[in-house]
Amino acid sequence: MLLHVRYDELALKGGRRGFYEGKLADNVARSLQIPRGQVRRADGRIRIELPEADDPREPLDVLCRTFGVAYAGEVERLPREVDAAVEACVRLAREEIARGKRSFKVVTKRRDKHYPTTSTELSIEVGTQVHDALPELIVDVHQPEFTLTLEVEPHHFYVTATGREGPRGLPVGTAGKALTLLSGGLDSPVAAWHALKRGLHCDMLHFHAPPGTGPKAREKVVTLARLLSRWTPKVVRLYLVKTTEIQEAILQGAPEKLRVVLLRRSFLRIARYLVGWFKYKAVVGGEALGQVASQTPENLLAAQSAAPDVLYLRPLIGMDKIEIWRRAKAIGTYETSIAPHPDCCTLFAPRRPAVQATIAECEAAEEGLGLPALELAAVESREKLAFRHGEPVEVRGR
Repeated sequence: MLLHVRYDELALKGGRRGFYEGKLADNVARSLQIPRGQVRRADGRIRIELPEADDPREPLDVLCRTFGVAYAGEVERLPREVDAAVEACVRLAREEIARGKRSFKVVTKRRDKHYPTTSTELSIEVGTQVHDALPELIVDVHQPEFTLTLEVEPHHFYVTATGREGPRGLPVGTAGKALTLLSGGLDSPVAAWHALKRGLHCDMLHFHAPPGTGPKAREKVVTLARLLSRWTPKVVRLYLVKTTEIQEAILQGAPEKLRVVLLRRSFLRIARYLVGWFKYKAVVGGEALGQVASQTPENLLAAQSAAPDVLYLRPLIGMDKIEIWRRAKAIGTYETSIAPHPDCCTLFAPRRPAVQATIAECEAAEEGLGLPALELAAVESREKLAFRHGEPVEVRGR
């Protein structure tokens, strides 16, 4: 069985295009768990050789969770005979009709310029015969519902339909690795997904405060990390850091209105340790501007000032809640995120939080709380889990 992957953004990378294509091919092989030799680059696309007995639906599901993939589908390799191409195109068109599509066009890519018929002539000849066989179809060369592509190579024709849509973006790993602050809510898993889409491999950092956050809340976050690991070919690490003592110190010694901002400052200082130890390029958070009181510009600045030398990315900063809900449903994290098991920030929220906290008042409130020692102890006693392709794996190092 032969599959192919088409991409779009990677084709615009100029002199770095080969690097991105190679990384995408590597990720495809890792995600499908096949030897790299079965994946090859071929003039603006990637072809994958799989055993004939395999069901194409499962590998296509995997490819549609591989960033960098615009479309993925089956390819038919045929002898260089027009009748064979027409027969394959009619068969593919019937499958598209069964999906409710009614307009099409044929595109020919004549990679072998010695082939006597031009690309335009071949497209017209094959398209006409497909329409004659399936008169219910409409030819639409501008906005077709599906496209049949015929590639002419030195020894074979290759025929494909449009295929299934992938997530696009950049191959994971092309931008390095980041650490995502993963809560149990809707926002942070979506933020991690968007960071993955831009080429950042993401490990996860979760803060919990037992006994306030119980085993169900922990299980919820573990499930979210497992679901997100299906979107990257690499092992995803989940660090679980206990912050009970930190929260108790803030509760007892800091103004109530500053609780959440001070806790987020503490989170970032803990993340900063991991960034330095394990060479993460950035920390990713799920804030959306103005969504809650802790996400005003002033409070975001006051929190981030606790780790000013760390690149802090907020992929959702301009999104509203409806957009985040829709994305969570599309990527498969929504049902887990809405389970009623609160995280430590939810339990810690004051009745009247500050909405314009300043760096100076946060620093003054932290004096005498002993947070640096508590934060170092918390991160050093972290629990570590790991997942690959949605399944737990043994933790190695770190």
